Amino acid sequence: MTTSSDILAHVPEKQPKHSTTTTPSSSSSSSSSITPSRKETHPTLLSPELASALRVCIRSYGVGYVFATAPKLIKTLIAFLLTPRKVAKGQNPLLAFIKAILAVVKDGASARKDGMSMLLMISLGGYKLLELFLNRGVKKAILMQQLQDDLQQQQRQQKQQADASTTGAASTAPSTTSPRKRIQLSDKDLATVELTADMKQRVTMLASFLSSAAAILFMHRYRPQHATIDYSLFAVVRALDVGGHVAVKNRWGPSWLGSYGAVAVFVLSCAEIMYSWLYDPTRLPGPYAFWITKMSRMDKRLLTTLRGVRDGTVQFKHSNPPHVANLLTGLCEDLGMDPAMGDFELRSRLSCKVVHQGIADSCEAHTAYRWAQGFMVSTGIYLPVHLLPALLSPKSFIQKLQANPVATLSSTLLATARSSAFLATYIALIWYGICTWRSKVMPLTTKLTGRRYTSNVIDNVYGPLLGCFLCGFSVLIEKPHRRAEMALYVLPRAMYSMWSRVMSGRLSRRVEATGEALMFAVSMSVLLTGMKWKREMVRPSMQGLLGWMLEMKGARRHQRQIQHELKGEGKETHKQSAGALSEPRKDA
Repeated sequence: MTTSSDILAHVPEKQPKHSTTTTPSSSSSSSSSITPSRKETHPTLLSPELASALRVCIRSYGVGYVFATAPKLIKTLIAFLLTPRKVAKGQNPLLAFIKAILAVVKDGASARKDGMSMLLMISLGGYKLLELFLNRGVKKAILMQQLQDDLQQQQRQQKQQADASTTGAASTAPSTTSPRKRIQLSDKDLATVELTADMKQRVTMLASFLSSAAAILFMHRYRPQHATIDYSLFAVVRALDVGGHVAVKNRWGPSWLGSYGAVAVFVLSCAEIMYSWLYDPTRLPGPYAFWITKMSRMDKRLLTTLRGVRDGTVQFKHSNPPHVANLLTGLCEDLGMDPAMGDFELRSRLSCKVVHQGIADSCEAHTAYRWAQGFMVSTGIYLPVHLLPALLSPKSFIQKLQANPVATLSSTLLATARSSAFLATYIALIWYGICTWRSKVMPLTTKLTGRRYTSNVIDNVYGPLLGCFLCGFSVLIEKPHRRAEMALYVLPRAMYSMWSRVMSGRLSRRVEATGEALMFAVSMSVLLTGMKWKREMVRPSMQGLLGWMLEMKGARRHQRQIQHELKGEGKETHKQSAGALSEPRKDA
């Protein structure tokens, strides 16, 4: 590390205006201590660190833009292919399609229409820029403090020498004060300062916190009518995942936490999500609630009846308003059954055949049918997902296929079957939980209590709640590493639902925005700090794209580099301490 005297030696000294000549002795002494500063030549306009930060800004903006526009472009393309003539009268379908595509492309670049690109750019690009400037500022502060300490020490030594002088020439000589030096630190001087690992981590945490807070506040300022809580909850879940890895590694919790913690999170999250879908789907993101409705294959009239039983608008053995009384009678007519089976006024208990939507009388047969139906639909979803790696890297897939075709195809088909069986079991368990409560638990309760219950009690909350709880155990079909990923997928949606349930309307908009900004900033700070300094604590699914956007190396290479830096730092400290002990004192 360059000493402060070496830096001072390159600092130009301001000469007095009246001095025109110098003595040989003075010129020689001054030339030995002060050398003229040399102008450094920069081959490039930007430093490598600044250029890297700007590339991170471009990459993060591009990824956000793709994430924002790709689903809309695909939706527009599918709509055009399926219904090419569904346009305004007298308008060219192809021209309307091109206009729709251009509108999507334009909206993706607008901060007010879709701000995901700006959110990522400010969070990640701003973090890299702030980290660069904060590192330079800290290094400069350290050097300036060292220079100030050395100057003060030199002044004290000069004062001691002046006080100890007893010669007449020294006492009669006019007192002269050395002109003040203007200190200018170059990039080479700053490069000689090596921050400690703890200081580097603190800088990373501060830079990521400030940039993330600025990003979410920007979203609140320019998109006040659009909710950003889903982004914040995603960051919170990923930060909690980093904390979970740290807890498991340090053995802070019970031993089963690493193996079954993801299962517990998935079960509880699915219970919250499905309960909200059954009774208040507005608590869930719109596309997610629509997807659940599509996969459940539950008739809307039956779903409305369940909600009416819970809120009291549907009463069995009582007269109901016409729009309520005709809910299930119309369903029974469409299914070819007796309409009286769905008449609330005539019946005290809803028939299982109506709940099964005419599929079967037996609850077990109905559950088996739902499983088979869900498996077929899920195969069409998961087969392209598992074939996607082959489409992205066809050369590698062909090589594997040529080397071992049976193993390659069987592994792909087995993974597809496993994922399809998971989703089919998820659907079947919801139905079976409802049927078990209606056909097993409630008849037993009737025998024990001697009371007959109507569907206002049987079909109220507990049956659907049992199905919502049981469906999450389908995750045990998946492999252990997939369970954690799926738990992280559903947890933000469950937190979104619970946030809407508990906090909706209870806090002012300013308090909610402040709390959300703090939550997002802290979570991103934990995630980005882990990405840089504890990469093994971050899930591999996050390391790939996030590492590419931040221009970070692979996990193993990154870990070796950090260990090498720490070893180098320890050796440098040992050399400095050994040199300080062996160097003789100048005043001895």
